[in-house]
Amino acid sequence: MLGIGRHPRADSMFGAPMHHVRNTYRIAVISGATQGREAAAWRDALARELPATTVAHLPVEALSDSANHPVHLETEIAVLFASDSQAETDAALDILLGSVERATNDPNELASARVVVVGDPAALHAPATGADFVARADATTTLPAFLRGLLANAAGLRESRRELALLSRVVDSMRTELEIRDEELQMAALVQKDFLPLPIEPLLGMRVTTLYRPLGQVSGDVYHVEQLDDHRIAIFLADAVGHGIPAALLGMAVCRSLEFTERVGGQLKLLGPGETLARANRRLHEHQRATTRFATAIAGVLDCATRKLRIAVAGHPPAILLRPGEGPQTIEAEGSLLGVFPDERYEEVEIELRPNDRLLFYSDGFEQAFAEHGTARHVEEFGRLAGVLDPEQFVEQVAARLDAHHGSLHQADDLTLLCVSVEQTAAMRHAA
Repeated sequence: MLGIGRHPRADSMFGAPMHHVRNTYRIAVISGATQGREAAAWRDALARELPATTVAHLPVEALSDSANHPVHLETEIAVLFASDSQAETDAALDILLGSVERATNDPNELASARVVVVGDPAALHAPATGADFVARADATTTLPAFLRGLLANAAGLRESRRELALLSRVVDSMRTELEIRDEELQMAALVQKDFLPLPIEPLLGMRVTTLYRPLGQVSGDVYHVEQLDDHRIAIFLADAVGHGIPAALLGMAVCRSLEFTERVGGQLKLLGPGETLARANRRLHEHQRATTRFATAIAGVLDCATRKLRIAVAGHPPAILLRPGEGPQTIEAEGSLLGVFPDERYEEVEIELRPNDRLLFYSDGFEQAFAEHGTARHVEEFGRLAGVLDPEQFVEQVAARLDAHHGSLHQADDLTLLCVSVEQTAAMRHAA
């Protein structure tokens, strides 16, 4: 009946398969050679006292193999009848504790068995850890009752062990799934970043500088900056409604469907920002299926030779003009969100930029980032930086203000800023 194998994946010493759920309890009575007769007598006595329990007697030597590796002892309780030698008792206890350790999360496997040492307290000290101690002189009256109490809790302990192991498996599975999803999000973030435009060189004294801070790994904010010909630049910023992957996919779809030019009779024709938004709106509306998705957007075409900028807005926060010596100005234009009305028309407004002007296109995350008591203060925050003429320094200071603002560690939304700036030397080029 007995089968011995190496710990911890050895066969059960009592022969039961690891996956089998037992309905009875097992007690192993362990002893050295000098306590063999006493332990055998106790085996018979405990079998009578605890009729629903299987009791076996094993010598200490059976707990380790020829290479001194502990074997697996499948039992609820192990009772060690100790000699009067402290050294021998400690050695036997170490072997026994190694044999009853559990090294798996098998939901049907028991927690480590309770170990009880029966010995003479005058010759032995009680085990410091991992075992209970019963005086040999009191064993006849106390040991059966003590074991009966342990067994009364064994069913609950076994069930708790099973539930905890199953829960551990669920948690491990969820952790693995989350790790996979995190890797996928990281890859999605890299793909999205690759689709963002590369910085363009200043053109005739006009520059576009960017600040891009996604809320998570992917962003619902997308932007596009493109040089159309030798003196014109297209600028676009969209903010898909929502967060996470759905918003990121929608934003990228809108951005990739942009048209700033078209060919008519073999000639390249420049579209205005209003027409660019109207076409993006129709495409988004045409692709609405089971779900309805919206996005805000702002588009502009900048003529760097004349410093004139035409702007159209689709439900997006208005651009802000910062001009030295003046307060910040908002550039308003009429137009509904993308994806709502298929025939929406988008009004265009035109402004002429001056040297040292900065025109800001931004997502609505700044309204929350620079809010005080529920009131948006982003216009004032931008206005405080009106004297910072260098666009790189301007963007750096905006980033510093975001970092210093209360709640910056818990960003509420995606943050994107495009700063269109006019260098002082542009006035000289224009005059020439």
